[in-house]
Amino acid sequence: MAVQAATAAASIDPVGHKVAKSPDGKAVIGRLLPLAIDAGTELPVPLAWRKGARMEVEIAVRLATALPPRARGYTRDEVIASVGSVHLGIEILDSRLQEGGKAPFLLFLADRLGNAGYVLGPEVPKTMLDTVAGLQLEVWLDETLIHTGSARHPADDVLGWLLEFAADATRPPETLAAGEIITTGSLCGALDVGEHGLLRARLNGTGEVRALLEAGT
Repeated sequence: MAVQAATAAASIDPVGHKVAKSPDGKAVIGRLLPLAIDAGTELPVPLAWRKGARMEVEIAVRLATALPPRARGYTRDEVIASVGSVHLGIEILDSRLQEGGKAPFLLFLADRLGNAGYVLGPEVPKTMLDTVAGLQLEVWLDETLIHTGSARHPADDVLGWLLEFAADATRPPETLAAGEIITTGSLCGALDVGEHGLLRARLNGTGEVRALLEAGT
């Protein structure tokens, strides 16, 4: 976490993190950098693409009120009450480590859990925090449909990892601040992105999030 902080300017706004789980079952976070916003009008700021990059479609929340560390943790209702808005998002995965996710876990954690960019898309109903499983998810790269199927979170609960991280009284005190964007885990696994272009994802026909990928180094 110290390496993550050292490689991310604190002044970058908005602040975003992904939540995940370590091999030993501890909830962890990785900084989302860069973090772009798809406002539904002009295309979002392009993200870099390299051969081997992958993508995930996720549900993200923007916190309206902070969830500072505390000994008794937080109930599900308290976490939901802190959420100001719920969004569809696209995460780009491209590790800076040659071994990627096969590297020793703490090294991969320092690598922001392989995050190479995130696009926060349109708002979706808050009920999706409870009912996303089984909803139809479609992903296109330009005009090619690259995924279609039922959404499913690996913890079978969109809020599962966020609840566990919020309950950790030893986490960094500045985490889960008001205004922070938290993305909660993939609904489709990690999909290969074989070319650069325009990614589009739609969940249950509600809105569409777009990520423009440009060839990088």
